[in-house]
Amino acid sequence: MQFFTRVRWANPLLAVCALLAGPLAAKECIGVVPAGGHIFWTQVEAGALQAARETGVDIYFRGPNREGRVETQLQLIDRVVERGCKALIIAPSGTEIIAKVSELKARGILSFYIDRDVGGADVQAVIASNNYQAGQLAGQHLGQVLGGKGRVGVIGMSPPAASTDERQRGFIQAVKAAGLRIVFDQALGDDPEVTFSALRAQLPQLDALFTPNDSTTRVTHAALLRLHAAGQLRHVGFDGGHLLADALGNGQLDAMVIQQPYAMGYRSVRLAQRALRDQRVEPRRRQIELEVMLVTRENLDRPEVKELLVLPWRP
Repeated sequence: MQFFTRVRWANPLLAVCALLAGPLAAKECIGVVPAGGHIFWTQVEAGALQAARETGVDIYFRGPNREGRVETQLQLIDRVVERGCKALIIAPSGTEIIAKVSELKARGILSFYIDRDVGGADVQAVIASNNYQAGQLAGQHLGQVLGGKGRVGVIGMSPPAASTDERQRGFIQAVKAAGLRIVFDQALGDDPEVTFSALRAQLPQLDALFTPNDSTTRVTHAALLRLHAAGQLRHVGFDGGHLLADALGNGQLDAMVIQQPYAMGYRSVRLAQRALRDQRVEPRRRQIELEVMLVTRENLDRPEVKELLVLPWRP
């Protein structure tokens, strides 16, 4: 089993007390289980920690090293419970999480989804982008810049995720409506060699590429650099960071759809803390939708864009 862990204490005195009394003594603890360890989740953690500092709760942040490992997430949820956390915030990597959430609710532990929704009646709220509309935004951009004509490839996640599946669904519908053709649609995940081999074979028939998250965008960009093809075809990806911002600025990447991971972490912790404080169980799940933004070279230098693209680590 591979995972990474960071435990952040908002109050050092509480940390000492918890160590002396044992893990079950932590009462104001919120567990956060992301889907992986990429920069997107680091930004989610930064937002969660800021909310923890403001509210005085402790954050137990623990996630898989690789995206999409639902079996690891299930084990990490058990560790969150052992830690004494009374709320769980999770980016669920599979429908197996639904039964676990129901089990937690029966034990008095509230659960909140971030980034994606896998269903279930017992989750308190979903804090996420509208992934379908985000995918459509990317597809509409390609339809416009290609003039309604062109051959498009889609590189999906492996294993699949509810969020990226919705982005791909929205994207494919938008490009087809714009008159473009999907000639390559394959779940390659974030394996550099698999992506490189697939692109080497497919490049001659492609005018554009779409990648639905941070890891697929980074790996695809690296493969295009190796193939000396970065900037020779339109590549629209998701999420940001210094590397992809630079690629966008120098024309190696055509556009990116940017989410709000910092706000996702911040708002989810604030919501969980209020529910714990008020001892309130939502009668039905809340939907909190975070806006997304299409970033191109034309709007790259705007302050609000730069903040989302290269948001620094906030300890």
